[in-house]
Amino acid sequence: MPPSSPLPWSAPALGAAVFIALHYLLLRAASGRVEDRLGALVLETTAALGIALSLAIGVRSASVPTTRSGLALAAASGLAISFASVLMFAALRRGGPVAATGTIVLGGGVVLSAIAAPWLFGEAITLRRLVGVCLGVAAMAVLSRE
Repeated sequence: MPPSSPLPWSAPALGAAVFIALHYLLLRAASGRVEDRLGALVLETTAALGIALSLAIGVRSASVPTTRSGLALAAASGLAISFASVLMFAALRRGGPVAATGTIVLGGGVVLSAIAAPWLFGEAITLRRLVGVCLGVAAMAVLSRE
């Protein structure tokens, strides 16, 4: 594939970014109007219902075998995102601007995962990755000082 061609994962990643942006804006609008844990429960329950609906009526993706370890890791990931949701409600309710809070949460997650992925998954440590990590840290520093 030529370097200028979009990678096969680019379109779903950009689509996800649009929904993450919508998620942050709606989360900011809801914060302070519902208790943090209840808001996170409603958010996560609704997300689960949406995913269940997509399983019921959506287009099937490539067949991937389901394993116990895969289910356990998915459950652990769900717990991690549930704690993140409660903390996001708390941060936004306390006045965190969407641009700063979202950048710290997503940017911080990207930076931490980019640092950990080479050791956990054998991903390459490249100059591009290091520059991206530095830019992510810079974005968090700039936007968190509003």
